[in-house]
Amino acid sequence: MPKGEQPEKDHPGGLNAFSLAGLGIGGVIGAGFFLGSGLAVREAGPAVVLSFLFGGFIMMQVLGAMTSINVNRLERGSFRVYIEQFLGSYAGFLVGWAVFISSVLGIGSEAIAMGIFVHLWFPHFSLSILSIAFSIVIIFINAMNMKNFGRIEFGMAAVKALAILLFIFLGGYAFLTRTGDIPSQSISSVADFFPMGFSGLLQSMLVVIFSYSGISAVAMATNEVSNPKLEVPRATRYMSFGSISLYIFSMFVLVLLSPWNTVSTKKSPFVHAFDVIGMDWAATGLNVIILLAAFSVMAASYFASIQLLVSLSVAKKGPHLFLQHSTRGFYRNAWLAVAIGVLLVVGMSFLLPSNLYNYLVSASSYFTFLNWTLNVITFLIWKKKREKTETYESKLIWGTPGAYSTLFVILVLFIMSLKVHDFRMGFYAAFGFICVITVAFGFWRRKHLNNSDLTSNG
Repeated sequence: MPKGEQPEKDHPGGLNAFSLAGLGIGGVIGAGFFLGSGLAVREAGPAVVLSFLFGGFIMMQVLGAMTSINVNRLERGSFRVYIEQFLGSYAGFLVGWAVFISSVLGIGSEAIAMGIFVHLWFPHFSLSILSIAFSIVIIFINAMNMKNFGRIEFGMAAVKALAILLFIFLGGYAFLTRTGDIPSQSISSVADFFPMGFSGLLQSMLVVIFSYSGISAVAMATNEVSNPKLEVPRATRYMSFGSISLYIFSMFVLVLLSPWNTVSTKKSPFVHAFDVIGMDWAATGLNVIILLAAFSVMAASYFASIQLLVSLSVAKKGPHLFLQHSTRGFYRNAWLAVAIGVLLVVGMSFLLPSNLYNYLVSASSYFTFLNWTLNVITFLIWKKKREKTETYESKLIWGTPGAYSTLFVILVLFIMSLKVHDFRMGFYAAFGFICVITVAFGFWRRKHLNNSDLTSNG
């Protein structure tokens, strides 16, 4: 067990099933869904409904794998620690830094999404300037080290879920009563439902996986639960079926209200749907809610990135300078490192304004593929090597067959996604980062071995 990452035995006053499920849903629903789902609609057409259902089943398998190990071991550092224990130091180093980079890229994508949402009202302002402005605001908010941040994020999770429910209700009502100017379209045939073929559905899955990537928040929080073996199974069921239901019903209403080939990432597809049917007041209200939701996700992701960077440094997988903090517990160097990373990512919007959001979403999604793959492999090894006392196994994952099927599906989706140009660009970026992490591991390992030799000789 890595030093400084001890198991938690007692959790008085910890999270319960509902609060943990709320944390999970809040982490899952962000700009990746409110804006990025437009990419999935463009690739799959109305079949995007099946894409989100299919993606939900994959998410459940991975979440089941994560929580099966975590409930039995309850160690701080969660999945990164388990991956290192069962797959070796390189895998632990790789996934730790890959998740950190993915988090920074995700913050950048949220900032650009916020710029897009506000650009709807201020079209004369540069999208890049708006995104940079929101980034700076989030950076300074995290410097305040707010004590009530958790309560604010939990409240915003409820707001995000409410926004989707309102869209389903208002959109469904408009369709059934023919309120507004609903375009004439048909999805009664297989060809209408799969306008891009089955391959289009598979290609859309990269964005769908990005929309579900926040499940790590649930796995990492299980050591804060008051009664893990009772509350975690409930929470994962609530979170899984809750998020899947919100996604597929909202996608179904979306493709009923607006033609799939008119959707883009220049505005939220949900706001676009209300615009199409003439419900401008609903579009404006929803855009406000989405903006607040994206703001909360971005702020929470920034805070989590700082904590992850500190965690890597505690485990001696990162520079010691990130452990320096003030008397009030503010990690200035880690905060500054995340700020520089975010500003660099968002600053690229000046060079690649049209497709940068697509690149960021796809690059983050490939890191999610890597993270999920390593977690499922770790689960398979754990099943063979687990101790007799480690009896809990989540019902979300269908045992060994479910794990192998998930690995096969991820491989297929990875191959299919490379057929999309913007996704390929994201893969090249992700692969480049992996190469950098691998080189950094070589230097880290050499330094670690040299220190060990000096210690033994001394």
